[in-house]
Amino acid sequence: MKYIASVILLVSLSSCGLFSTREPELPTVTSNSQIPATTPDILFINFKSSIEAKVLDNYLACFADPSFISKKFTFTASAAATVQFPVLSYWGIEAERQYFNNLKTISLTGNSITLSLTNKVNTPLGDSSIYQVDYALNVITKDQSITGDYKGTAQFKIYLDKRNQWVIGSWEDTRKSEQRSWSDLKGRLY
Repeated sequence: MKYIASVILLVSLSSCGLFSTREPELPTVTSNSQIPATTPDILFINFKSSIEAKVLDNYLACFADPSFISKKFTFTASAAATVQFPVLSYWGIEAERQYFNNLKTISLTGNSITLSLTNKVNTPLGDSSIYQVDYALNVITKDQSITGDYKGTAQFKIYLDKRNQWVIGSWEDTRKSEQRSWSDLKGRLY
């Protein structure tokens, strides 16, 4: 009787897979990983992809970090937007964080933000560079008054930090004609 109970117990344990190996789990991979910005072009690829994917950490990694460079990030808004949104006069990295979080919050899920950077002009200055682009930013949000196109010219002063990576130290926004600019979007979402 003892022998039969032992056999039944052994058969039931082996049939439930207790001693079998399982398939290993795939490692957690984020599709929003960023390439180290060892060139200005990679910096702006990261910048564009972080905005379109709405990944705050990747977005902020594009800007000067006082841990790695003595520069402090500054943003100079278009003149018309500064008049309408005085907060833009005192814009720094924390304002950038708040604006981007608010943009993420009101954006629709999926591909609701697209950014096009054209007419790029890169003027190298050794361990810094001036990078000017025309941009067209399209956002689709829960707020129809914010949804739409924002166009202008951005001039970025970029630097090599202690990690030998390019980062944005300053950003100057210029509105094109009567169109809404990126400054307008930042002012509305702060």
